[in-house]
Amino acid sequence: MKLNRREFLKTAVSAAAGAGFYLTTRGLFPQESVHDVASVRGADYERSVTSAIDLVGGIRRYVSPGDVVVVKPNIAWNSPPELKANTDPVIVRTVVHLCFQALASKVYVFDRTCSNPKLSYRTSGIAAAAESAGAKVLFVDDVSKKLYPGIKIKGASFLNETTVNRYVLESDVFINLPVAKHHSSAGLTIGMKNLMGITGDNRSKWHWQLHDAIADINRGVKSNLIVVDATNLMVRNGPTGGSKDYLQRNDTVIASSNVVSADAETALLFGRTPESIEYIRIADRYGIGRMNGYSRKLVEL
Repeated sequence: MKLNRREFLKTAVSAAAGAGFYLTTRGLFPQESVHDVASVRGADYERSVTSAIDLVGGIRRYVSPGDVVVVKPNIAWNSPPELKANTDPVIVRTVVHLCFQALASKVYVFDRTCSNPKLSYRTSGIAAAAESAGAKVLFVDDVSKKLYPGIKIKGASFLNETTVNRYVLESDVFINLPVAKHHSSAGLTIGMKNLMGITGDNRSKWHWQLHDAIADINRGVKSNLIVVDATNLMVRNGPTGGSKDYLQRNDTVIASSNVVSADAETALLFGRTPESIEYIRIADRYGIGRMNGYSRKLVEL
């Protein structure tokens, strides 16, 4: 049987994994070099993103030739990049670029914003950054049933049913790009809470049992790769911020294939234990991921 290019590469990756290797942007390297979580610190954010992803297996571990990829930054607020209410546009651009290096066929970038979507996309710098790397930017200004079909979440404690953007549901790869911030209700908003931007629900209802809802949506929708913008932590007045006085420069990018571990590692940067954030604790109990005991690699560039 003749394999097409995509089938061939996926077969090659499976064979390499079985032999103790992974394909990365740099080629093959021993499986013991692949970590659950990578935390990379450096002022060159493009380099930090690439290095962090390499340490968790490389972009080709996640994106295969021909894949349709959805990249979900936080673009919630009509706020400029320097105030860090949204994901840094350099990080978004770099991830989109890496996806195309891995021969993705399409990359979509979107968020269901809290502020006016077109203003938020433009002011954040994310629309321009994503488009410059070749992504299709989706402006979400309606929550129709066609765009947001319903799903059921088996075993949920609160969010038994929800609606999810069809581009996420139909994608081959879902990449979660949160910015790390204080949050007045959730404690912190990182990767798990970033999934509130994929739903078409009335999100105010989620706040009735916010921590359960956050854990439930991550039970229903898996992030294949998480890259956390922890370059300037918003340590108070989150999630909107509004002043550089609320920020603590950290120059860190965290990558993981598991959203619970990514959030747990990021919580430590705030001086918080993972156990102190209720939705992380719930997700760990659900078995969505581990908040402790994961392998980690810390790198200073």
